[in-house]
Amino acid sequence: MLRFHRDAAGDPRAHADKGRKLLAQWLESDMQGSAASGRKVLAAIDKVAAGTLDDWERTGNAYTLSLSPEGAEIEAELDDDAEPLHLPLAELREAIVRWVEFLEGEER
Repeated sequence: MLRFHRDAAGDPRAHADKGRKLLAQWLESDMQGSAASGRKVLAAIDKVAAGTLDDWERTGNAYTLSLSPEGAEIEAELDDDAEPLHLPLAELREAIVRWVEFLEGEER
């Protein structure tokens, strides 16, 4: 389960249960406070899921996100010992939708 909040400095933070911590770290580091970035990744997920895009990859501040019809992979670029996180496209999509809603809900 993902939980979101703002820290004392006002930065968006994500916390996840064991097994999904890399997802929370990716949201904080690479999506940060940008709802627009989240929407771009959502568009790529939808295209890959629909079969109109074979695959998609984006390297951000600390992670590389790879999308394919088989699912998503988040790989840490700064930690050679970290195992990549593999998850279904639908799960990644849900996490990003919630992150964007969190960010936009606070702006209103």
